[in-house]
Amino acid sequence: MSLPVHMTGSDVRKNPEFVKLLQAVSSHLGPNGMSKQATQDIQMAKERLQREKRQYLQQLLLYDELQELLLEKDIQNLEINPTSANAQFQEAVKTCLYTAELENYLLTDEDTPGLLGLNKETLKKANPHRHRVASIQQRLIPQIEENLQHKCQSLVEFHQPPIDQESCDKLIFAKATKLPDILQSESRQLEEEKTNLKFAQAKRDKQFWQYFQAMMDCITTLEKLIKKHRLKFQADSDSVTSDWMSVRCQAMCLKIRFFKAQLLCDTYTKEVVETHKHIKKHLSHEYHENEKELNQVSQALQSYQSLGMGFDKMVQEYDQLQAEIDNKRWALSEFKTSMASADDWR
Repeated sequence: MSLPVHMTGSDVRKNPEFVKLLQAVSSHLGPNGMSKQATQDIQMAKERLQREKRQYLQQLLLYDELQELLLEKDIQNLEINPTSANAQFQEAVKTCLYTAELENYLLTDEDTPGLLGLNKETLKKANPHRHRVASIQQRLIPQIEENLQHKCQSLVEFHQPPIDQESCDKLIFAKATKLPDILQSESRQLEEEKTNLKFAQAKRDKQFWQYFQAMMDCITTLEKLIKKHRLKFQADSDSVTSDWMSVRCQAMCLKIRFFKAQLLCDTYTKEVVETHKHIKKHLSHEYHENEKELNQVSQALQSYQSLGMGFDKMVQEYDQLQAEIDNKRWALSEFKTSMASADDWR
C-alpha cells in the first residue's frame, strides 16, 4: 500500500475491510492522491514544458546577448568614431534584428496578410541585407560565444571561488561546461532532501499518533485500576482533611481579627481619640442649637398657619412693600451718588 496513511497495528486488526479498501484504492492512485494515468500525463506535460522552456530560454539568451552587444557598440561609437565598414556592419545587424522582431510580432502565416497588409515574406524582401545574413551570422557568432564564455567563467567563479588563480584559468572552461550538470545535480540533491524531510515528517506524525494511542491506553488502564482499587479509608481521609481545613480556617479568622485590632490601634491613638471627643462635643452643641432654632421656626410657622388664608395676602403685600422700599432706597442712593459726582465736576 503506497498511500500515505497512518495506521497502527490495532487499527489494522480492528478494520480489516477498510485495509482492503485502501489496498484496492492504492492500485489506482499514487502517493499524491491522484490517479496514476493523470500523474503520467502530468509528467509528460512537464517534460514537454521543460523542452519548450529550454528552447525559449536559448533563443531569449541569444537575443539578449545580441542586444547587449549592439548597446556596447553604440557606447563605443560615442567615445571613438567607428570605421565605415564597422558602422555599415552594425547597421546591417540592427536592420536584420528589427526585421526578425517584426516577423515575430505578426503571428500570421506567410501567405496571410497581417496588420497594414504586412506578412513575413514582405518583411524579408524589405530587408536590404537579406542576402548577407549568413556572413553576418558568421561574424557575430564568435563575438557572442566570447561574451557567453566570459559570463560562464564569471558564474563558475561565483559558484566555486578559485583558490589558485593560475590553475583555475586553465580549467575554467571545463568547469563552465560542467556547470549545468553540477547545478542540476545540486538541485536534484535539494529535491531529494526535501523528499526525505517530508518522509521524516510523515514518520514523526505516525510516531506521534502511535505514542498518543499508547498514552490513551495507559490512561484507560489507570482509570480502571483506580475504579477497582479505591482507598479503603477514604472517609477517614476526608474527615481528617475537613478537620484540618476547619482548624486552618479558624486560625485564619483569628489572624484577620488580630490584624484588624492592630490596624485600629495604630489608627486611633490617644491624641486622635481626644481630638474626636472635642469634635463630637462641638457637633453635639451645634446639633442642640439647631434643634432649638428648628423648634422656634416650627412654632412660628404654626402660629402663622393658625391665622388663616388672609394672613398670606398680608404677607405678600408686606413683601411687595418691602421690595418697593428697597427699590426706592437704591434709586435714592444712586441719585445722591450722581449728584455728588456732578458737584465734583463743577
